[in-house]
Amino acid sequence: MNRFIRMTSDIIHAGVVFGVSESLDETRGVSEAYAKPERTEKAFECAQKYNFGKYNSLSVTTPDEKINHIMNQWLKKQIDCCIVGKKGVRDNLQIAVALLNYRQDKAKDEILECLRHQFQDGHAVLTWYPYDDTRYSDQPFWIIWAVCELIKETGDYTILQKKIEWQDGGAAAVVEHLKAAADCLIRDKGRNGLSRIYFADWNDALNITTDPEAESVMLSHQFCLAFRELKLLMEKIGETDYAEFLKKEYDTMRKTINEKAWDGEWYMRALSKKENIGSRTSEGSKIYLNAQTWAVLGDVVDEEKLPKLLTAVDSMEHDFGFPLNMPPYEKYSPNVGRMSGMLPGLFENGGVYCHATGFKILMDCKLGRATKAVSTLKKIMPDSEKNPSTQSGAEPYVFTNCYSTHPKYYGKSYWSWTTGTSAWCMNGLYEGIMGVKRRYDGLEISPCFPAEWNRAEMTRHFRNADYHIIIENPQHIESGKPIVSVDGVQIEGNRLPDFADGSRHEVKVVLR
Repeated sequence: MNRFIRMTSDIIHAGVVFGVSESLDETRGVSEAYAKPERTEKAFECAQKYNFGKYNSLSVTTPDEKINHIMNQWLKKQIDCCIVGKKGVRDNLQIAVALLNYRQDKAKDEILECLRHQFQDGHAVLTWYPYDDTRYSDQPFWIIWAVCELIKETGDYTILQKKIEWQDGGAAAVVEHLKAAADCLIRDKGRNGLSRIYFADWNDALNITTDPEAESVMLSHQFCLAFRELKLLMEKIGETDYAEFLKKEYDTMRKTINEKAWDGEWYMRALSKKENIGSRTSEGSKIYLNAQTWAVLGDVVDEEKLPKLLTAVDSMEHDFGFPLNMPPYEKYSPNVGRMSGMLPGLFENGGVYCHATGFKILMDCKLGRATKAVSTLKKIMPDSEKNPSTQSGAEPYVFTNCYSTHPKYYGKSYWSWTTGTSAWCMNGLYEGIMGVKRRYDGLEISPCFPAEWNRAEMTRHFRNADYHIIIENPQHIESGKPIVSVDGVQIEGNRLPDFADGSRHEVKVVLR
């Protein structure tokens, strides 16, 4: 740390410089460099310019001032913190897709870095620092999803031919990494035709130790989303035969899920020879949130089942979010693993898992449930009405991973800052509620506005052009149909022209 004080006339200039050095010599050098006030002030100006340039390409103004404050300032800082603090394939891919909204180059680097930690058989390490190759089942899904989102963002299909190393030696084009991930998901089907869970899927603490062939319903939903997305990409590059193969796999998995995993009122969470997890007949917990939200996101649930599924999800609502599962496990079960050994209401055992609640926001938007989407976002935002920071213990400006529902620790926050909650809440606001979605052919605008919102606006950089988007809802319609004008001219549909001209374009959207 270096301090300096400079006096000019009656003004005292004081500054403090904090930093971390790798050696005493480096510390001395930095201290000497910043001993001059002019040098420090110049560095401060450069830092301001850098951060403004990093964040100003994405902004939002809604009727809710708290949303504006958190999303325009703190959320981006938290996502940046996450990408530095995590070194895991699943985690970094989710965060990188959020970064695509405002730091496209950084997001691209992170996604390609994750591919370097994929094995030739298609699966990937859990983390590369520290190195952990415990066999989780969901990394292939996140690889497919993130690369598809990257190409939608950039429009650059040459990325698919870029050679990327494998974790276990050699290298292959990105498209081959995608096909390896798809092959892995197909190969990893279990006895019922659903995706095997191995040690765990997204839920690290769901460890079905009594059945090595246990299957994950959540990952099976994600399988459907991955194959649907990869099919679209393959069609874009002319691989029509492979695209048709992917469609058949999607159709088969969707049919199997609805035959094997539907429990009459909701989807089960996992299938096991000892016990189906998340069933009305399960011991302990009866329903899991993720098995419902991803059924919608993966286009698995049909029209007949959807009303029952939504009734089930809505029944899980809590004052400050949605518990991961209900009710909590009261005693340990080897059929469920680590989560059932946690104190009831903490973490994955019935806690309000904000990361998973973020998935629910996008589910609501996909279904046009705008009021519920905004309400859900506000429930898990920092310093919420029903769970203020004085109760949660979390900083009033940072998203947290989960809140406790246990009476002794009610509302307490656990694990803030480095959580995927931040990434999914960014996606939920910009891509869901504001409805500005990247597509292979350009930006699509399909807002999911609550009836009480009459106007909102945002800025978004996309493929070397800037878009200032104003959305108006004069009739106060819930999830109205967008009528879009660009630079004063009404366009057909809701897909913006892909200008890529280095200019700023004015977009007006009126919901009817």
